[in-house]
Amino acid sequence: MRLRLVLFSFLIGGGVLAGFGQSTRDVNAPKPPAPRYQAAKKQKKGFMWGLFKKKNKVEYKTGQEEVAEFRERMLQNARKRAKEAKLSEKPQYSDPLYFGHKKPPKKRKNGKKKFCKECGLRH
Repeated sequence: MRLRLVLFSFLIGGGVLAGFGQSTRDVNAPKPPAPRYQAAKKQKKGFMWGLFKKKNKVEYKTGQEEVAEFRERMLQNARKRAKEAKLSEKPQYSDPLYFGHKKPPKKRKNGKKKFCKECGLRH
């Protein structure tokens, strides 16, 4: 009788301890620290604690110069877009059989298919 009581108490105590052991996970995890960005570089002080600083020369431009620079930038952007459009016409990007590969993947038999790390498929 007494042995049954001891076994029963150990069984109940073990169940209670196991229940507390499973509930130790913290539900409210701590938030990660906020990212710190370098907004601007600190300017170094010049000779003699900044008394003799070098002054930045202000560059003045006429309206014609600004228009010429704007047109040059627009030409460069147009060339860049045309180059990207030409690249996107390649079958590597336009043909769905390539799956994002440079060359179309080999078609193997069912028993010899390999997992591809690049596209995540077996072929």
